[in-house]
Amino acid sequence: MLPIKKRIAFVVALAPLLGCGKEIGRVPFAAPGTADATMTLKAGEVDFWTDIDLSWEGSATLDYQVTLEQGGKTVATATCDPLGQLHVKQMWTETNLGASHSRHGRGKMSCSTSLASGGPTTVKATLAWGGKPSTETLRKADLVVRQ
Repeated sequence: MLPIKKRIAFVVALAPLLGCGKEIGRVPFAAPGTADATMTLKAGEVDFWTDIDLSWEGSATLDYQVTLEQGGKTVATATCDPLGQLHVKQMWTETNLGASHSRHGRGKMSCSTSLASGGPTTVKATLAWGGKPSTETLRKADLVVRQ
């Protein structure tokens, strides 16, 4: 067994590899549409997570179109798929029974961007169905910003 100082150093070194940075802010969604939030971001990597509670029937695609603005100018963009591959999941449940599907929990999406400069940043996001399902119940689909 490793001494406590080495175990702590190992966990601290491993955290960035798991994409478990600190939550900086959220852009909340209770329905498809456009929303924004202003938060202070550091220069460097910005990761996007979803905190979702959704069920639907049939086939569907869902995307966040994300724009980061500083001083009124676009400094970064990303397209994120909350129904796609999530590399890290927390409190996650997923069901797929025939045409019925559901997702609940938090997950790190396969999208990120990088900022050249830190500071106050407006995160604008549009949540939209690409292929709309025959029925859907969207209770929450927050875009979570982590660094």
